[in-house]
Amino acid sequence: MLPVVVFPDVEAWCVQYLQAQLAARPEPYASGVVVATKIPNPRADRMVIVRRDGGPRMGVAHEIARLGVRVFGETDEVATDLTQLVRALLAASPGEGPIRRYVEISGPSYLIEESGQPVRYFTAELTSRA
Repeated sequence: MLPVVVFPDVEAWCVQYLQAQLAARPEPYASGVVVATKIPNPRADRMVIVRRDGGPRMGVAHEIARLGVRVFGETDEVATDLTQLVRALLAASPGEGPIRRYVEISGPSYLIEESGQPVRYFTAELTSRA
């Protein structure tokens, strides 16, 4: 019989990790960023919205969390710069908390947002250990 293994909430971990990392950054576009799992009301000028899109269990103690990451800015330049920083921070996350591996699935893409706010989107996988 296999042991009962409960995996961490990678979506919540990612929100906390990115919020702390962005708050510590000196870049002007990293200040005042809201990191969450859904768009807040009222909207913020700078947001990183993380959504888990499933992912398989890889054995008794490891799983892969597939993430869709939307990055909003008040201008195209801010959205692009913030996206590049968020990608770099997630790529540097293995070894932090339960995260063991980062794999980018698709790099940043422009999205058209109903609000007209500039937004970029990328997908990645984080492997975590229970």
